Amino acid sequence: MEWFELVSSYEPSNPNALTTYDSIRIFFDHYRAYVIFVYLIAVYYLGFATRVRMPLLKNVLLYVLLFIGAIIFSFLDTSLPVKSAMFVAVLLLVIVKVRIKPDNQRKRGER
Repeated sequence: MEWFELVSSYEPSNPNALTTYDSIRIFFDHYRAYVIFVYLIAVYYLGFATRVRMPLLKNVLLYVLLFIGAIIFSFLDTSLPVKSAMFVAVLLLVIVKVRIKPDNQRKRGER
């Protein structure tokens, strides 16, 4: 997609000799919408999904709307740290899920 190249925000210091860090940054910069889309799916399932199994049409609608949001966020990511914020959100939700799980098991054991 050409518009990804237009909004690219990372320029390596030496384009002829890319380091591993440069390669990773260019990869995440080029596939920005897809990375944000994966983060949005993770945030949805970790924080908001009450049921994992939904009807097929609702899942399709959910993924379409999440991808539209990912495209919007990818435009905003050129000037705001959207990928970093989504990573922090996923990390916090994982920590919350890990901390809640032992409490739920202990409550079930007391009954």
